[in-house]
Amino acid sequence: MRDYPHLFSPKKIKNITFRNRIFASPTSLVWPDYYTGMPDESTVFYYEDKARGGAASVTLSETAVNRYDSSRRPNDDILVPDFERAIFPTSGWLKVTDAIKRHGAVPSIQIFHGGDTSEPIFTRGHQPIGPNGFTKENGTVVRQMNEEDMRRVANEFAETAWYAKYSGFQKVMIHGAHGWLLAQFLSPATNHRTDEYGGSLENRARFPLMVVDAIRERVGEDFLLEYRISGKEYLEGGLEIDEAVEFAKMLDGKIDLLHVSAGSYYATKQYTFPSVYLPHGCNLPLAEAMKNGGVKTPIVTVGAHYNPIEMEKIIAEGKADFIAIGRAIVADPQLPNKLFAGKPLDVTPCLRCTNCLGGKYDGHNECDVNPLAGNELYTLRTPNVIDHKRVLVIGGGPGGMKAAITAAQRGHTVTLVEKEATLGGNLKFTDIDAHKDDLRRFKDYLIYQLEKSAVDIQLNTVADINLVQKINPQSIIVASGANPLELKLKGSDKHPMIHATEVYTTPEKVGKKAVMIGGGLMGCEVALHLAEAGVDVTILELQEGLAVDSNRIHQAALFEMMEKMRDLVHTKTLVKVTEATEGGVRYLDSNGAEHMIEADTVIYAVGMKPNEDIVEEVRKWDGWETFMPIGDCTGASVVRKAVHTGYHAAMDII
Repeated sequence: MRDYPHLFSPKKIKNITFRNRIFASPTSLVWPDYYTGMPDESTVFYYEDKARGGAASVTLSETAVNRYDSSRRPNDDILVPDFERAIFPTSGWLKVTDAIKRHGAVPSIQIFHGGDTSEPIFTRGHQPIGPNGFTKENGTVVRQMNEEDMRRVANEFAETAWYAKYSGFQKVMIHGAHGWLLAQFLSPATNHRTDEYGGSLENRARFPLMVVDAIRERVGEDFLLEYRISGKEYLEGGLEIDEAVEFAKMLDGKIDLLHVSAGSYYATKQYTFPSVYLPHGCNLPLAEAMKNGGVKTPIVTVGAHYNPIEMEKIIAEGKADFIAIGRAIVADPQLPNKLFAGKPLDVTPCLRCTNCLGGKYDGHNECDVNPLAGNELYTLRTPNVIDHKRVLVIGGGPGGMKAAITAAQRGHTVTLVEKEATLGGNLKFTDIDAHKDDLRRFKDYLIYQLEKSAVDIQLNTVADINLVQKINPQSIIVASGANPLELKLKGSDKHPMIHATEVYTTPEKVGKKAVMIGGGLMGCEVALHLAEAGVDVTILELQEGLAVDSNRIHQAALFEMMEKMRDLVHTKTLVKVTEATEGGVRYLDSNGAEHMIEADTVIYAVGMKPNEDIVEEVRKWDGWETFMPIGDCTGASVVRKAVHTGYHAAMDII
């Protein structure tokens, strides 16, 4: 608090006192019980950790206002109870609100209607509704809402808010952003009505204001309402900040907090969840515009905030009244407490990889750097350490460092050996790539945590049987990583090619015109890195899609950046490279026709090969009690696999 007096000052709104200015914003991780639709224990533990971590307010994410045309996903996390299934209709929600309150935070819940983004498969076969009637590309027919629909939906918002109050929530966030129903009415890009609910801003605002008024009438003046808006949608013809400010003035006196976000579900989700290609605090100018434009409602700014010095300045200078943090509190729920204690270097950095949010599309609602996020319930069964062991960790990449740190925290005597002169493994390239600053901070965080621990770190040390016998560990964790898979082509022995990682380690090998063989995430990101350095790059990909190994939110951000660099980044898919020549490469297109691309540098990114030799060599030693290979040496993957397997391998040493 001495370092950040404004950030950690309390603020009272009506009858609620927020203990500081940091809100834990909604992050799309809610798990309903399959029998009642109420949140299960995983939800309770997940949000309780955020409250325990020191946030002033903790908001549960998107909760639909009905079961038949509101949802946009198969989850059934709905406040208004299904009395046919739930005997005690609010008991599940009370467990969540009690868990948040007992740690001093204000429980809040985001309520929304998906509007035309919904699908019958999510709503028990019901037709989606929206401001306009139209047929989607997938054939789903959206029905245009009439006034009866509007009154019904407004009442459903109001009823949902009342149940929130009844269930122990002290605040609701009305979701009027990101392209959901209220935003669909407000945005000129998505509202094409010609009646009194379309056209002018006053008309487009009519239905959202109807919803707010209905909620206020139902819950009373003592209950806090927070309205979330996209200050800028980044859509062609979409909502811009000038109209957003004017709408916010219409909300003055009706709501208690205005939460200023950005982006839209339709095409600009990379602004809703700011990517690594956007600056931290990227939405702050939108919040400032609200203040400068005369909006009287207290302002919440959200958008990849992490630096406590900058957050302190925001509050001190009156640019916003609260700062909402989403993914960074998923990465480290203790973020507020660590800042309060003056330990910013101990905060686990968020990678802004968006795997926690983008991962929900493929069922992986997890955080790359926090193995406990969403898994709190299951890790409760981890036994306490019975006998402290001598532990050897082989490899100083992210997985090895996480394993060594965790084992040391559990009281084991840990030795980590790394064959290179520095720690970091395959993350060392982040010192060079301008868009990997968040990943670099995580690498540096792991090194800092390792160096201040009791781990015996031995650099420039190659692990072999002789070393293992000398150390005589009881438990061995092998994190030997992976090396680039070499690509052999006709002519490559005469005209050498370089791997994508060499772009960082030996940039002098790269000329002015390059070919990148392989259009996965690595190939695309390295190509972008080169283009920003002035290199003309053509990506050649065997498959139909590019960066298919990335989540769709990061993918959208990456593609947008590649489009901005389209003069230097060119792509060709469904092609097979057949030969490296002195002047470039030859390839076959999808029709089998041969082509030639001129280039002075041929680069490839076609996967990684696990370093398995040391795994099998050490496994043969008969002195260990527990043995666990982790991370890339078990099959090349991503940071999440290294960190998670490293953590759990260490936790299993009991």
